[in-house]
Amino acid sequence: MRVNEKTVPVTPEPATSGPARRQWRPDLLLIAILGLALVVRLYAWWQAPRQGFVIDEAEYYQIGSILADGRGWAFYDMATWVRPPLYVLMLGGIFRWFGQNLEIVRAVQTVLSVATVYLLHRWTHKTFGRKTALVSSLLAAIAWPFAVLSYLLLSETLFLFLFLLSLNFLAEYLAYLPGDLPEKPRNRLSRMFPRPTLFLLASGVCLGLSALTRGQVLSFVPFIALWILISRGWRNWRGWLPPCAIIVVVFVLTVSPWALRNYQTYGRPFIDTTGGYNFYLGAMHGRNGALVSQTLETVKNQADRENLGYQKGLEILFKNPLDFAGKGIKETLDFWNLNFGADERLEESYTRGVVSPAWLLPDQLLGDTLYILVTVLALLGLVVAPSSRYGLKSFAVIWILYNMALAFAFFAVTRFRLPVYYLYFPFAAYVLVHPRETLAWLKQPFKLPGRPAKVKRLGWVVGLVMPVAFLAIVALSYLPPDGSLAQTGIGVQAWFAQQNEVRGDELRRQGKYDQALQAYSQALDYVPATQIGIGLTEALQGKYDAAIGRIGRTSQDIAQSHLALGWIYLRQGNEDYAHGEFRSRQIALDDFSDDWAWDNLPAVPLPDNKLTLGEFDWGYVKGFHIYEKENNNSPYFRWTDMRGETGSEPASLRFPLAAGNQPKSVSLYLNGFRPVSLTPPVVEVFANGRSLGKVQTTRAWQTYTLPLPADLNPGQQIIIQILPSSTFVPGADSRRELGVMVQWAKLNS
Repeated sequence: MRVNEKTVPVTPEPATSGPARRQWRPDLLLIAILGLALVVRLYAWWQAPRQGFVIDEAEYYQIGSILADGRGWAFYDMATWVRPPLYVLMLGGIFRWFGQNLEIVRAVQTVLSVATVYLLHRWTHKTFGRKTALVSSLLAAIAWPFAVLSYLLLSETLFLFLFLLSLNFLAEYLAYLPGDLPEKPRNRLSRMFPRPTLFLLASGVCLGLSALTRGQVLSFVPFIALWILISRGWRNWRGWLPPCAIIVVVFVLTVSPWALRNYQTYGRPFIDTTGGYNFYLGAMHGRNGALVSQTLETVKNQADRENLGYQKGLEILFKNPLDFAGKGIKETLDFWNLNFGADERLEESYTRGVVSPAWLLPDQLLGDTLYILVTVLALLGLVVAPSSRYGLKSFAVIWILYNMALAFAFFAVTRFRLPVYYLYFPFAAYVLVHPRETLAWLKQPFKLPGRPAKVKRLGWVVGLVMPVAFLAIVALSYLPPDGSLAQTGIGVQAWFAQQNEVRGDELRRQGKYDQALQAYSQALDYVPATQIGIGLTEALQGKYDAAIGRIGRTSQDIAQSHLALGWIYLRQGNEDYAHGEFRSRQIALDDFSDDWAWDNLPAVPLPDNKLTLGEFDWGYVKGFHIYEKENNNSPYFRWTDMRGETGSEPASLRFPLAAGNQPKSVSLYLNGFRPVSLTPPVVEVFANGRSLGKVQTTRAWQTYTLPLPADLNPGQQIIIQILPSSTFVPGADSRRELGVMVQWAKLNS
C-alpha cells in the first residue's frame, strides 16, 4: 500500500489571518452533529444496565479515592502493577472537590467525548473537505462503543481526546511547507515562537499527556517521526530531523516528572509496568491470570517485576516459537473480530432477560453493525482517498499496523481496538461522500494518473482484498447461529419473557401469591430468578419442602439461591442450615447480595427492636459490605459501602414494627476507624428520610442515641439510614471502599 502523501496536490486552505481573513460563521450542521453526539452519550448513560464495576473501573476508582484522601501513590507499592497516572489524577481531583460523585466523572467524560468528535471533524475537514468531515463526525457521534466509554470509568475517553488533540496540532504543523509562515511576526514572542513552532510544542505536550494516560503511546513515539518523514518526503529528511527532535524533547519533558518519581521509588524510570504482566499473560494465551499475578508478585520492586514478566514471556516464546506465533496470529485476527461477551458492553446475563432491548438494540445497530460497515468502507477508503499534507492517511496506516503488532505480541481486547476504529471514520466517510470517484477507481485501476503501473495494480488489489478479508474474519462472530446478531435476538426475547418474572416479583411482594405464580409460569423456567421467585412464593404459602426442593435444584453458583434458602431455613427455625447457606462463597463474592435480599426477603419485627448485624440480618440491611469480625472472639459487624452514583446515598437498616409500637429514639453502635492520616467521619442519621442529626465518630466503638421526631408517623416500618461524611480505601491489599463500622442498632421505646 502506498502512503506517500507528497505526490497529490491539495488545494490551499483559505488564509486564516491578515486582511483577507473570512468572518467566522457557525456551522449549524456540525453543531447539530455534536448535539447528536451528546444525546447518544446521555442515552447510554440513562440506559446503562449497571452491574457493578467492570474491567479496570474498580481499580481506577479506588486509586482516585486514595489520591483524593491525600495519601499519594502508596497504593502502587502493594499493587500488581503501576499504571499511568493522568486518568486517576483526574478522578482524584474530581473526588477531592466534589466527593466520590460518579455523575461528575461521567459528565466530564461526556464533554471530552463530544470534544473528540469535533477534533476528528477538524482534521478530516482540512484533509478531505467539509462534506466528508461532517459525515465522519456523524459516524463518530453515533458509534455506540464511544458513547459507552464516556459512561465507564476507563481511561480511553481521556486518551482519545488528548491523542486526537496532539495529532491535530501536529497536522497543523505539517500543513506548513518548510519556510512558509502564515503571517509576519507581530512581536518578539511571535518571532521566537512562530505559529508552526507553537503547534509542534503543543503536539509534544499533548502526546506526553496521552502517554501518561495510556502507556502504549511511549513505544509509538518513534513512529511519529516516521509519519513526519512519510508525510513530508524522504528527500528532505535532514530538514525534518529538528522538528522530530523537538517533539521527542517536549514529550520527554512532559512525562519526566512521573518517570523520575518512579526512578526514585523503584530504581528505573518508567511510565507504567503493565507491559510485563500483559506480555507474560499473552504468551500464556491469555489464561492463568492468577498464576501470572502470583509469580510476578513474588518480586516486590515494580520495575523488577515488569522485567520478570518480560523474561517469563520470552522464555515461553523461545521454548515454543511456533506456538507463540500461532497465538499472535489468532490475537491479530481477534483484533478485528467482534466479541459479544466483552465486559465493557455491559450485557452480562443477557440470556436471563436482565438487559433491556433499549440497550441491546443500539449496541447491535450502532455497535457491531456500524463497525462492520465503517471498517469495510474505511479499508477501501484507505486506498481510494487522496493524500494530503495533513498526514491523516499515512498516520492511519501506521497506527493500524502498530496496534496489530501490539495485538500479535500481547493479546487483543475489544476496547484496545477503539483508538484505531476512531480513525476509520474519515475514510469511510470519504467513500460515502465520493461514490463516483470510488466507482471510477474500482472500474479503471490502470488509468489512475501519476502512479506507476505496478503501484496501481497493488493498490487496486489491496483495496479489494482487505474488505473481503475483514468480512471473512468477522462473519462468524456476527452472523447466526452464534454471532452477535443471534445473541442480540436471544437477549431481546429473554427480556420480554422475563417481564413476567418481574411482574411475579411485584405481585409476591403485594401478597398476591396465586397471581404471582401465574405470572412466573409465563416466564423462562430455565432462568434461576424464575425458580427462586416461585420458591419464595411457595415458602410464603407455607410450602417449605417444595420451596427448598425447587430452589435447591436451580443454580447454586449465584448468591440469590443461597440467600433464599437461608431465609427459608430461618423461617423454619433451623439456624444451623441457615448458617451454612449464608456463609456460602457466592454470597461473599456478590457485592449486591444485600440489595437483592432487601428487595426480596420479607422482614419481620425484631425482638426488642434490636438489629444485630451479622449472619442473619439479610433483608434488614442495604448498602453494606459482607459481615466480618475484628478477631475470632469479637462479634460480627458490617462496614457501610460506597455511597452510590452521587456519593451521597446512605446505608439503610430496616425495622418492621409490631402493632402499637411507637419508638422514641434510635441507638447505633458505631466505629469510625480511619488510618492515622485520616479523620474519623461525621455520620448523619436519617429516619424514613428525615434527618435526625449528625454524630462525630471515633476510632473506638461507641453508642450514639438520637431522638426520633414526635410526628414521624412510621407506619409499618422505620428505615434508619446512615451517611458517613467520607469513605476510604485501605489500599491494594484491601480495595473495598469503607464508610463506618456498625455492630448493632436499636429502636428505643
